[in-house]
Amino acid sequence: MGPTLGVIDCQVRLCSAARSMNVEQLSDSPQSEHGPSNRWWILSLVALAYFVLIQHRSLLFYVQEPLSKELSLTKTQLGTLDMAFLIPYSIAQLFVAYLSDRLQRRRVLACSLLASSVALAAMGFSNGLYSLMGWRIVLGFSQSAAVPAIAGVMADCFSSKNRSTAIGVYNLSLNLAFITAGKYGGLFADLPSMSLPFQSLGIGPAELSGWRLAMLSFGVLGGIAALGIFAVMDEPERTERQEQKGLGAEGAALHVTVGSVLKIRSFWMLAIAFVFFCVVLNAHDMWLPRYYVEEFGMTNEAAGQFATIWSKTTTIVGLLLGGFLADRLARRWRTGRILVQVLGIAIWVPALYMLGSVTSLNLLAGVMVAYGLGFGFYVANLWTTTFDVIDPAARSTAIGYLNVIGIAAAPTTTVIGYLVDEKILSLGQAISGLSLVAGGIVAVLAVNAMTVLRSDYRGPLLETSPVPALPDDS
Repeated sequence: MGPTLGVIDCQVRLCSAARSMNVEQLSDSPQSEHGPSNRWWILSLVALAYFVLIQHRSLLFYVQEPLSKELSLTKTQLGTLDMAFLIPYSIAQLFVAYLSDRLQRRRVLACSLLASSVALAAMGFSNGLYSLMGWRIVLGFSQSAAVPAIAGVMADCFSSKNRSTAIGVYNLSLNLAFITAGKYGGLFADLPSMSLPFQSLGIGPAELSGWRLAMLSFGVLGGIAALGIFAVMDEPERTERQEQKGLGAEGAALHVTVGSVLKIRSFWMLAIAFVFFCVVLNAHDMWLPRYYVEEFGMTNEAAGQFATIWSKTTTIVGLLLGGFLADRLARRWRTGRILVQVLGIAIWVPALYMLGSVTSLNLLAGVMVAYGLGFGFYVANLWTTTFDVIDPAARSTAIGYLNVIGIAAAPTTTVIGYLVDEKILSLGQAISGLSLVAGGIVAVLAVNAMTVLRSDYRGPLLETSPVPALPDDS
């Protein structure tokens, strides 16, 4: 966004000021065995921030039925609203991800969270497609700096011995956010409209619908969380940077940092797999609640709860187990983390097919349990597989550029909405078809593990005695 260009032009002055004011410390010494003593406290704060951010971006999914009726929106237009968030969210990270490799992450995170809260609350006063789309664009820009900042904090607070486990714990907030937004977003959406006393002044709609109240309420709570996080969060010391190696202890200019990321072949393989993952995730999160409303006649609250409670609670198990397994396999094999990801997405292939074709609610619950387990295995190792091949001074930039490349998946919900509106596919058929995309993820990750990762790896095993890259090499 606007301030980013100023950061690029004035990077030397900003870095000098940060050093002179002791804003943060940069370390060229090895990281302690497990991280600083307050690492779990900091993790709880960034997890709270992510909990709020996910609620803000996903709330639309669980109020879409009354929203589309009130504003006369088609499924294609609803899909466009999701794309209106994803495109600016991804594009902005071309620049804003770099901020967290040079500036205080706590400030970046708090500002991002506060701006997201304002944008969501403003959506509650929208009167049509274009105003909703405009605020979704603002929401995307607002949130774009947050995840790279969180990724940098997590990498500095935890070592390679416990990083996947920590990220698994952190991502519990993702699932709790979906469950909360699904349950209470749907609950708000089912509420009757309330008349507003100030409509005669030309301010906002004549009535406050349940979906509007949901956006206002979640926005206000997010603003309170942003201020609280900024007040109590410490800036962690940067770790694992080396003065005379790679990008150095203090990092490098934007173009040098970005170049160090984009030249890594394993990063591109991980990014391609991530695009396919986003295709599945975008379609699943947007259309599954609507599918349950239309196919099974559920209320918005029931559909939101059913679409989240089974998969998201099981994802918690997947995150913890996937992180635990990966941290231990990664001590033996360079491919340890990717192998856990491959296992998780392999579970997705049959689960996604059944998700759009099974008509028994009891069986669907079991399918969503399997989906959640696979999701947890993959996500617990998304950042850590990237950290294994990227210079420590470019971690936030790398995670940001994963999201930039993920923009390729942004049209997914719009395309599916169009296909359903034109009666080319049903929602169930579209969801089942995602199993083919999951198969593509497995293929890309497997190729990466067997080929380019061997030469790109720069994790802790690089400095120890020779260790086989693959289990069958031993």
